[in-house]
Amino acid sequence: MAGLVMSSAEIQRIKQTLLPEHERTCLQGSVHHRDRTTYLHQKSQARAATWTNTLEGSRRKKAEEKRKKIENEELERQRIDEDEARIQLEQRRSTIDRAKKLLHDETDRMKSFHSKMMLCDVLKEREAQVTLNDELNRLEDIRHARLMDQEHRNYRNKLERELREKETKQQLSKVAAQAHKEQHADFMEKRFQEIEEHMREGSEVRKKAIEDLEAEKVAQQRRKQLAVSLVQEHKCAIEQKRKVEAGEMVRHQQEEEKIREYGIEREKMLALRRQKEEELFQQKQARRLAIIDAHAERMAGVQDKAHQQLERQVRAKEEADEERRMAKLAQQQRWKADVLRSRKAQIERRQEARQKEVQENVDTAKFVGEWCNVLEKQEQEEKAMKREANERLLHEYRKVADIKRRAEEVTQQQERETAAVARKALDAEAAEFQQYAESCIQDYTGEGKNVIPLIKELRGFKKRLLD
Repeated sequence: MAGLVMSSAEIQRIKQTLLPEHERTCLQGSVHHRDRTTYLHQKSQARAATWTNTLEGSRRKKAEEKRKKIENEELERQRIDEDEARIQLEQRRSTIDRAKKLLHDETDRMKSFHSKMMLCDVLKEREAQVTLNDELNRLEDIRHARLMDQEHRNYRNKLERELREKETKQQLSKVAAQAHKEQHADFMEKRFQEIEEHMREGSEVRKKAIEDLEAEKVAQQRRKQLAVSLVQEHKCAIEQKRKVEAGEMVRHQQEEEKIREYGIEREKMLALRRQKEEELFQQKQARRLAIIDAHAERMAGVQDKAHQQLERQVRAKEEADEERRMAKLAQQQRWKADVLRSRKAQIERRQEARQKEVQENVDTAKFVGEWCNVLEKQEQEEKAMKREANERLLHEYRKVADIKRRAEEVTQQQERETAAVARKALDAEAAEFQQYAESCIQDYTGEGKNVIPLIKELRGFKKRLLD
């Protein structure tokens, strides 16, 4: 059997306990030494617990890092959960607010008011388009007037240049200078009168065409306004259409009468002009013959060659005048034919446009009638549904009335309080709608829009509220 092994300190302690008390000299010192040793051992263990370069320290460090990582992940998950909860709460609130707004906007009152707002926007846009169209037409008229003035000046300059060239050529002739000067002056005056007359006639024709175009535009705009009023007030569509057709027929007859009068007047003017030209031509021929006779008498003693040359020049001049007169008549006939063709084409286009508009009015009236029938049918169905709902509501109300009659004063008080709260809510909602409508009217007034439909809708709402 192996022997027991004990430390010297333990043997010394045992010996000290076996000795009497007065002989125990080192007992207290040994106790103090033992306490110090224990303290130093605990301190060493505490210091060793902070070491990380040992196996135990490495395991302890890894465990601590893992614990901190788990705690951080848990804190991060909690933060994410809180953010998600907050976002879901905000989404839920926004969804509720949007649903409330949709329910509020889906009411008949808001729908009617929004439709009136849309009507105000449409009226504003239509006024802007009409103003823009008028401004464009005015600019087009100014541009056309400037172009016509420029064309007139260019034509006049070109004509003057040609006449100056002709005058220069005519001045080369020395034979019959006075007769040529008179003929040249008469020709210039007549030429200018003819050109000015032609330009005046062309200007009158263009002015008449512009007036007809403006009248057509005004009539077209009036017809568009009539179509809009036809859609808005379908009950008066048929009567209004008849009035418009009667007015169009009268106006067409008046235009046809004016065209016929203008054609007759033009024929008279052309006949008078031709007659006057013929008289002037005969007078000039007489003067020319007198001049020729006088010249023949003065040149009786001149050689036969000069006499023959003068006769050839006179005949050439007469032939040239006759050719110019015939060319002028042919040009007048061409102009007249062009004017008649243009007028005929314009009348045909107007008739086609008028027939198309009449067909559109008939189609619109038919569509409005069918839509009115559909609306009346829907209204009858809604009335029947409302009647059934009212009957069911009346039946339920009777049941509730029986229950209420059996109830006590507490129930009646609760009902009165509930009615007061509901009335307050309705009053608050009405006040909110009135404030919203007034703000919209102020905004549209600031933008310059027509707010009469909104004001009428607000007045109707107040009247219904009072009723």
